[in-house]
Amino acid sequence: MAIKREDWLQINKELSLLYEMHEAAISQTGKCREFNSRASILLQHLEELEAFDMADRVMDLLAGCNPKDTSPCDSRLSTKASLERLQERIKNKMSEREEDG
Repeated sequence: MAIKREDWLQINKELSLLYEMHEAAISQTGKCREFNSRASILLQHLEELEAFDMADRVMDLLAGCNPKDTSPCDSRLSTKASLERLQERIKNKMSEREEDG
């Protein structure tokens, strides 16, 4: 199944929200669980769209995400870099859809 450009736009929007949420969680450690939950929902959405390559990347991100309520994230920089790479991949996918018509 070919994923529509609109779907990639929605995924990009969700990734942007996740990125902002992650950055906010740096100073509000309680937000880590909310970030983890939203990332899990994104994973499910990607799997439903059969975007398995992207779903694998989100699964990797979640594997390194260990929500904590009282202390800073141990993998903050790694998670941030993963989100940035995902955003770049989504932008590439949207560009491909524009080229395809």
